[in-house]
Formats: sequence, structure tokens, C-alpha cells
Amino acid sequence: MNRMVFAACCGLLLVAAAQADDCRQQLPAWIEQAHPGHATGQVLQDERGRYRVDVEQSICKVWPARPGLTLIAMPLVRAEHDSHGEADLEVLVLDNARQTFLARLIEPNQLDWDAIYVDRLALDTAPYRLRGDDLAFGVRISRRNGSRMNPFAEAELTLYELQEQGLRSLMGALVVESFGGERDDDCIASFGEAKGVLIVTGKVGRDGYRDLLFKRTHTGRRMG
Repeated sequence: MNRMVFAACCGLLLVAAAQADDCRQQLPAWIEQAHPGHATGQVLQDERGRYRVDVEQSICKVWPARPGLTLIAMPLVRAEHDSHGEADLEVLVLDNARQTFLARLIEPNQLDWDAIYVDRLALDTAPYRLRGDDLAFGVRISRRNGSRMNPFAEAELTLYELQEQGLRSLMGALVVESFGGERDDDCIASFGEAKGVLIVTGKVGRDGYRDLLFKRTHTGRRMG
């Protein structure tokens, strides 16, 4: 019996890994589908002006709870300067069978940067069952600076709900991880780190949505 369970678990892991690889291989084609002309280097333009798709930071993931759908997030860079820039976040939901987008949403200036820049995007597919049996998913935006003396990093979470009329953001960016500190020339340093977990409670509140509970822990240390 244990061998059967082990084999089943291994099979699920292999399927998940294959789906992830397949998703990454298809991502360039999906970017071109969403933004025709990107692959050939054409100038892209919409009602907000010119932009380019940041392929390196674009991500995708098959939605485990709804494996017929793939979630995609990509930065649309609007302006780039030596020390700062402007970029929108586009979130898309793809129907795997039809290879068409069910919904897409652009969050203006969500990925702007200056001394603190966007380090990574990640799709959060924890079972956020916020209303009835409806599931939400999240996008995590990780940011950091390049300072050795005053390092800083944080990760923000935004939840999205797929509705018939499209995607809707359910809450503003919630800081779920943060790290910061300072050091001087005498090798004396102090650092602080905080991590949070978003919990969906069983209590139903406004408009049928379950209440959310955010638990956060903080640790600090001093060196030197």
C-alpha cells in the first residue's frame, strides 16, 4: 500500500514538472499572441503609449485547482532610465484547450522602480477559497535594493478573482515578507526580517466573502 501511495505521489510530481516545463516552452508564443509583433521586434503601442514586454521576468503556471487554465503574468515596460523606470503588470488567464485568453488585466505602474527594483514575479496558487467555491490566485512581487550597507527586500501579494466579466483585483498589495538592516565600517550590523501568512477564515463577511486573517512574525539579529 505504501509503495502504491509513493508511486502515485511520484507520478503527480512528474506531471507537475512536465506541465511547468511545457508552460515555459509555450510562454514566448503566448506573449506573441497577447502582443502581436513582439517576436519580430515591432514597436508595441496601446492606449497608454509605447511599451515592451519584459520576457525574462514574464512567468506562467498551470492552475493546480483548475488544470484546464494557465496563469500568466508579464511586465509591460513603459519607460527606462539610468536609475528608474515605469512598468505595468499584466495578468492573463489562458484556456489550455482553446489556446485563447479568458481574461486579462493591466495594472498600471504596478512594477515601477527606482533605487528599489523588481527582483522577481511569482504566481501564488494556494487555495484561496474566498467566496463559496470560487478560488482566487495571487501574484507576488519581490523587490530589493542594491545596497550593501543598508540592504532592503520585500515581497507583496495581490489576489485576483476570475469572473465572467474578467479579472478583478481583490485587495491592494499586502507585504508578506520584508528584510532590512544596516551595517557600518566597524563590521557592526543589525538586521530585521518579517514573514506573514494570509489565512482564509470560515467567517463570511461583506458580499459573501470570507474574512481574511494575516499573521506575521518578526525576527531580528545583531552582529559585531
